[in-house]
Amino acid sequence: MRNVEFGTTGFYPAFDGAARARFAEELGFDIQGFSENHSRATDCFGEMRDAARATKRIKLAAGPVNFVTRHPGVVAAGIVPVQILSGGRAICGVASGDSAVAAAGRRRQRIEEMARDLGYLRTYLDNGVVEYPGGLSSRLEWADDLSWEHIPIQMACSGPRAIALAARVADRICLGIGMNNDHVAWALDIIDEGLAASGRHRDDVRVGLLAALAITEDRASGRATIRTRVSALAHMQSGGDLSHQPEILRKVTSVLRHSYDYSFHRPGAPAENPNSAVCDEEFGDWMGIGGPPSYVTDRLGQLVELGVDFFMTALPVPERERFAGEVMPSVRALRS
Repeated sequence: MRNVEFGTTGFYPAFDGAARARFAEELGFDIQGFSENHSRATDCFGEMRDAARATKRIKLAAGPVNFVTRHPGVVAAGIVPVQILSGGRAICGVASGDSAVAAAGRRRQRIEEMARDLGYLRTYLDNGVVEYPGGLSSRLEWADDLSWEHIPIQMACSGPRAIALAARVADRICLGIGMNNDHVAWALDIIDEGLAASGRHRDDVRVGLLAALAITEDRASGRATIRTRVSALAHMQSGGDLSHQPEILRKVTSVLRHSYDYSFHRPGAPAENPNSAVCDEEFGDWMGIGGPPSYVTDRLGQLVELGVDFFMTALPVPERERFAGEVMPSVRALRS
């Protein structure tokens, strides 16, 4: 039975990668993520190199980065040195693009283009030769005398077509769909169908959630707090056709797709803002999990029983410490 993994991520100050990853490792996290947005944080690959030198155990996850602002070859050239320096602890996170793409005045990548670029990336990461239209070819020539372990691609996704693509090609799938059991089960069914159609098995991938959490003293304060933390996750689901979404989700995504204000998509943004105002307590409790450690443990345990393998979190330090000390050990024990 595979272990449950826990990750922590966010936008961090420049040159903070080493200390951030070392602290997460000390707390017992399995993964330290480095969010991608050139206007919100410095280059994630540079921070990951520092983190690789400063840690011994924790995995280091990029982004997710996107192929709108970074070419697949550029992504490969950034992550391969991290994999070498860390002794095989790198995870190459990718997505169609959200805040980083918006900060460049661009739009999210289409699924067909992303499928193409994922193929290019996999070839680069495997030190192969990428063949481009027109007879052009490319490879990581600088790495000819180097070797490294397989670098897992972790695709963040939320819509059915993106989830199906991840099931076909990714090593790890990070679902940005919220924490509702029924909605997670819906996504897991799509993954199973995609795996079967591709001749892959569920053991070939690890499936996780971008987890919206709040660790509080009671359920009432948990509901109140989580309401202010789910708008970014909801907005990630606001592209494309919304008809497949449950009504409770669609009534929020249909508003945020037109009104989301990226000026509040940053560290230190006030909890109450025009984005969070769209989300009431009922929706917050549907999309995220808020409450005391015992309640959070129970809810995460239900998701593990459904088949979730890892959780990526972004918690304030006091909550992160309580989560690491009071929630993670109990959830891990479910698969011990």
